[in-house]
Formats: sequence, C-alpha cells, structure tokens
Amino acid sequence: MLRARRPLLALLSAAALAVPLRGAADANRDQLTLSNWLKFVPAAGAAAYSGYRGDSTGLWQLGGELAATVAATQALKYAFKDGDWGTRPDGGSKSFPSGHTSTACAGAAYLGERYGWQQAAPAYAVSAWVAYIRVNEDKHYVRDVVAGCALAYGLSKLVVKPWLPAQVSLLPVLGPGEVGLTLSANW
Repeated sequence: MLRARRPLLALLSAAALAVPLRGAADANRDQLTLSNWLKFVPAAGAAAYSGYRGDSTGLWQLGGELAATVAATQALKYAFKDGDWGTRPDGGSKSFPSGHTSTACAGAAYLGERYGWQQAAPAYAVSAWVAYIRVNEDKHYVRDVVAGCALAYGLSKLVVKPWLPAQVSLLPVLGPGEVGLTLSANW
C-alpha cells in the first residue's frame, strides 16, 4: 500500500520543502505566496497518482471536477461580490467562497472519491494548511474557506466515480438440475 502512495508523498514532501525561510518582515507575503502555490499541490498529486495507476478515466474526471469547481467558485464570487459576504476581512472584494481552498480541496476530494480516504488524507492536510493561511492572513473568513472546500467536495460527488481495478472471475455454478460456470468481468 505504501508503494502506491509514493508519488503523492513525494510531491507533498517537495511542497513542504518549498516553504520560504525569510525574516519575520516578509512572513505575511511569504505565507500568501505559499498559499498561492500550495493550492495546486493536491490536484497535481492527484494527477500524478492517477497517472501512476494508469487511470486515464480518472484523469478526465479530475479535469472535469477541477473545471466545474473553478467555474462554480467564480460564479459564486460574482454573485456575492456586492454583498456583505463579498467583502474580505482586509477590505478587498470577492471573498466568498475561497478560490484557493476550493482549488486545493478539489484535488483532495477527487482522491477521496476515486481511491479512498487513505490517499486523500495528505491532500486534505495541505488543503487545511491553505485554508489556515487564507484566514490567518485576513484574506478570507472561516465561512469562505469552509464553503470553498464544501463546494469542491460536493462537485466531486457528482463528477468522480470510484475506481475499480479490472477483474475477471470464473465461478462454478451448482444447483438443482444445473452445472456450469459463471464468467464475471469489470473494467
């Protein structure tokens, strides 16, 4: 099982090593820059994992889920831009929902829906880190990051189908007046 997670773990480790190591004066800018890059790590890890497994159908589903998540996020940002929910804690606009968090959670939600929670856990940890940075740096309220992740999760439930490895089974059938074989396959 660990062998199957190596590409994702390698990508997440590389992202952790990319943390800027500058002085305290640049801490805010560094954290925002980090969140700008980390939002792509779960989706990149998901693509790498699907590629590693040879799951081209999953790659198409990941692309569809990402496109749907970005489109829905932008539509909601536009819908809420003039209201109270559109104002950021720092006074900026287009706060609801968090685009950074929805992008990060899209990759994590894909992994969870397609392959299971074990593969999604590291990606959700990165998504939580992105959400923490966005709230901590006054770019979003907690409601914004929760809504962004919930949006990505919900869209993954609609777009992504669980992965089943190709299997063929041949079973004997014995019953009153019948003897034979049953062939079953999924792909």
